[in-house]
Amino acid sequence: MKIQRLLLFSSALIATSSSIRPIVAFHSFPPSTYHRFRIIMAEMQTQACTPGGKCVPCESLNKSHILSTEQIEAELTSMKMWSMKDSNKISRSYTARNFQCAMDSLCAIGKIAERENHHPDMHLTGYRNVEVVLFTHSLDGITANDIALAKMIDAEVEFEYSPKWLKSHEAKKE
Repeated sequence: MKIQRLLLFSSALIATSSSIRPIVAFHSFPPSTYHRFRIIMAEMQTQACTPGGKCVPCESLNKSHILSTEQIEAELTSMKMWSMKDSNKISRSYTARNFQCAMDSLCAIGKIAERENHHPDMHLTGYRNVEVVLFTHSLDGITANDIALAKMIDAEVEFEYSPKWLKSHEAKKE
């Protein structure tokens, strides 16, 4: 029962602010309960992020969280608009209908990134050519956070593509 309350409490803290350290509130729990909580939280952090869930804070990740090339390629099969860039990044490139549509999509991506506290590199060139590059900067590799953020971007952002670009990429988009 104490573990359930502790997990619920920590989830609420994590959901409301990544700057709050839940460990401060555990002084009233016996050491055995705190120890079991730490094990459960460690197991939760090794699980992949999913759309609708929060990304694992990058500070808690290490090189073991970097996905293998096979894992990345398996994820990208269901994410047609994303591709590998170099060996440690994934990217999505598109041509927006106009400058305003490009900026709207970048702002929408920025809001998601800020909400998840996981920030992509975003490039706007030629006033409407957009590239979004994802990787975990602190590890210089691709983690479950990057895959989760890419899926959130796909699910939540309304892209307005250039008709010419859309026609040439229709098969890839589906």
